[in-house]
Amino acid sequence: MMNLPWPGAVVAGIGTIVAGIGVLYTVSKIGKLRKKQQLRKKWDSIGKDVVLLHQFQRGKYCVNLSPFAIKVETYLRLAKIKYEVDSNSPFGPKKKCPWITLNGEDVGDSEMVIQKLSQHFDVNLDSHLDEVTQAQLEAVRVMADEFVFWIVIAWRYWLDGCVTFLKSQSFPPFLNRAFPYMMTSTIKKRSINQGVGVHSPEEIYQMAKKSCGTLSTILGDSPYFGGDQPSTADCAIFGQLAQLMWNAPGSQYEALVRELYPSLGNYCNRMKDTIFPDWNKLLNPPLE
Repeated sequence: MMNLPWPGAVVAGIGTIVAGIGVLYTVSKIGKLRKKQQLRKKWDSIGKDVVLLHQFQRGKYCVNLSPFAIKVETYLRLAKIKYEVDSNSPFGPKKKCPWITLNGEDVGDSEMVIQKLSQHFDVNLDSHLDEVTQAQLEAVRVMADEFVFWIVIAWRYWLDGCVTFLKSQSFPPFLNRAFPYMMTSTIKKRSINQGVGVHSPEEIYQMAKKSCGTLSTILGDSPYFGGDQPSTADCAIFGQLAQLMWNAPGSQYEALVRELYPSLGNYCNRMKDTIFPDWNKLLNPPLE
């Protein structure tokens, strides 16, 4: 007959296990808290009025895979605001990328970030524009940020299954394998909920084509959407078009800005050369 442990021994054993789990959980929480405190100390040590831009790592051909990260970095450069980049903590207080830390304060969402920067540093990139033009460009900015963005990520992460996009990044091998599984189903669901995802792949492409045609018409013969000099809206529009120009290599989406509407490709190169003269050095790996 099998000898069974006394109930008291069983209870004691369970208690020991539970206590051990509690200790491990506490140690883990303390470790995370210490790491967060160390990061905070590092972030706050960069100096007064120096912006710390938290974003994704650089790509092979484009300075970022996030159009909103390019948007904020472009703004920082146009406004001549001193900044440093952190790519180790890309997701901020609103679980979005990019975000910034400024004088100990964390600010998330690209529009909120630009609003904060504009107020704190008393910068107005649109002073050369009249009110009507500013309002019109804001409508174009919304179109780029809220419509073109969804078209591009629906194609990039879902319809294309990350195949083309991964060619533009320098991820480690394990992430190249895991990325499609991480992103495809999530972006499919989000795109459908947003509305773009209910359409067929061809319909989505036609939406992208029409949007690029609209942007090309609005740009016209001007060097920038803000006229003879870049405006706040240019930061956002460039961020979105850069994804087609450099993060969709060899695809029909890339062809929209390079071949079908070359004025948009020329615009991207103009923004790159004017605002990011160090573009090639920033890439991962850098280009000589």
